[in-house]
Amino acid sequence: MKISTLHIGAGTKLGPLTLFPVWTEGRGAVGLTSGAAANLQVTELASGPQVSKLTVSNKDTKPFLLLEGELLEGGHQHRVCARDVILAPGESRDVETYCVEQGRWGGASVHGRSARRAPLNVRAELNRETRGPETQGRVWERVARYQGLHTVSGSGSLVDHLDAGTRHAGLDLAKLPQPIEGQRGVVVGFGGNALMLELFGSHRLFVQHYRPLVEAAWLDIQVFAGNVPSIKTPAQSARDLAVRLTEMGARLDGSAITTGDGRVTASGIAWAPPKRLPALAHLSSWDTHHPMMAI
Repeated sequence: MKISTLHIGAGTKLGPLTLFPVWTEGRGAVGLTSGAAANLQVTELASGPQVSKLTVSNKDTKPFLLLEGELLEGGHQHRVCARDVILAPGESRDVETYCVEQGRWGGASVHGRSARRAPLNVRAELNRETRGPETQGRVWERVARYQGLHTVSGSGSLVDHLDAGTRHAGLDLAKLPQPIEGQRGVVVGFGGNALMLELFGSHRLFVQHYRPLVEAAWLDIQVFAGNVPSIKTPAQSARDLAVRLTEMGARLDGSAITTGDGRVTASGIAWAPPKRLPALAHLSSWDTHHPMMAI
């Protein structure tokens, strides 16, 4: 699958974060629903709760896009979706998850959803080139970095830390650059280097997930204050990541998109309406040599 030419706009600095708008010449998936307003039901498995899986049911009339890094809150413990999933109307499926609340196991069977995303520090662990049995432990280690920043969570809950972090007086979303007409993605620079590029199949999908992405990243700004330079990422760094991604191309295995060259890795999902070829619905690409990946 070819990743079409990406165009990178001027960056806006927010502390150590720099946000660059992204446009693409390629066609994208349309007709999908996503975000908090969609009718999605998330429950523990009917056969018995498992840390690594949840059952997701699309109650909407349109296909639903659930994103890698999206939080699934409640149930026996809070989880994060491990990879992109598209569910047809009426479809139910068991999806791969990681726990982001190490100290709790019990409670309701139903999860809530507000389409929040995990911070970059946590998502970085989900976007390594390989995952294994040790991944869950590393996710817990990354969640633990927020402990004591604004709250001490008795259950080690990432949701508790996000709630406390977004109440912090330093979060001024009025300074967040507004989406630009036709914009379908963003490059996130952190500490002077491009960290990741996130691309969506349509402007509407991007707008639905833009603010949750930045709100979660605000927690990264706070936890790494003093350890990461608060400097603007050069535009060339963002362009280099985009060019590297487009030059790699991508493999399409069913609906899953994957690619990597040893430094940059990317994964996502494509979707095809009836009688049409697959088109990109969502893709996230990460520079695995960025200090955030090793922190």
